[in-house]
Amino acid sequence: MALTRKRTAGIAAVAAAALLAGGGVFWLYGQNDRELARACGGMLAVADVRAVLGDGRLDVETDSGTDRDSCEVTAEGGRSARVEIVDATRAGEPGRRDPLPDLGGPSARGLAVPVGSGWSGLFAAGDDEDGKATVTLSLTCARSSAKTATGKPVTGLVVSVRTELGTTLDDPADRPAYTRIATGTAAKAADAYGCQTRLGAPRIRTVGLPVTWEEYEPLTGTTGTCAGVPTAPGVTTARETARAGAPVERCLLGDADYADERYTLQALFGPYAARERAYYAERRYDSAPTPADAPKGRLNDDADYWASAACPGDGRERALFLIQRTHPRDAPRPTEAEQAYARQALRAFAERAAKAHGCAAPTTP
Repeated sequence: MALTRKRTAGIAAVAAAALLAGGGVFWLYGQNDRELARACGGMLAVADVRAVLGDGRLDVETDSGTDRDSCEVTAEGGRSARVEIVDATRAGEPGRRDPLPDLGGPSARGLAVPVGSGWSGLFAAGDDEDGKATVTLSLTCARSSAKTATGKPVTGLVVSVRTELGTTLDDPADRPAYTRIATGTAAKAADAYGCQTRLGAPRIRTVGLPVTWEEYEPLTGTTGTCAGVPTAPGVTTARETARAGAPVERCLLGDADYADERYTLQALFGPYAARERAYYAERRYDSAPTPADAPKGRLNDDADYWASAACPGDGRERALFLIQRTHPRDAPRPTEAEQAYARQALRAFAERAAKAHGCAAPTTP
């Protein structure tokens, strides 16, 4: 017997009531997931967000602008993820606002460490309470990648995710969860932008802790970012991280017992090298060369120098290497011996960093 319209409507009403009473959560989550799928310009990795933040209701805020999409997802109990996706193609262009996320530099918590597992990225923890971490991934796009609105191929993307879960970072089993949204979203962003790139592992199984201020070691025994850097009178200890393809590498040099920091070495690649050059271009006060316009040189009449290297596969941007003397404002001018040491240390640091990233031999002062 055919169902009448009235009977059909009644059955539909009963079914809807049953769905809301017993299984309505699936409808609600479906709506919520569609909202998540639209976040961050449609590039948010929804399955990974669910795996990390859970199956409950998630509040979503999203914002998009030129070369940048961002969103924040918050679960009950305070767990959250703040996501930024940046088209780094125009990073460092004169007059443009710097769109790049902070990489989490030296802080009270420690030096950010490489993400590893085939990714060019860093894992950083803030100065505040435990249970928060920021993962930043830098993707280099091949010349065959899709074109941007400027008509030029996209050269790079940066994805940064600050995750707050409340679990301790001291437990190695907890740390991979802080990386999952970043790796999943990076893969979706690369696909959305038409960025031809080599992605790292979809699931990171292990990641180190940031290197704390107490974790210094003899300079002669270093095996990571400080490896090969020579000692000098008053420069015998170091704080370093592993060398694993990060977009920024750091080596900090100190005296005995690391009571005083003496020099800071940095290697910057891709968009982060471009941003550093833009910094010097905007702060030019005289006609002296800077990293913005010369491949090597000396800064500020101090024991501060820079070097550079061609990196064919790194977004067409030359890598930048810096050494800066750490000292109070009223410190005496560096001696010739200190200047010579700074050049020697920079050369050793730059050569190893360039080689590890597949760059050409650096041009050094």
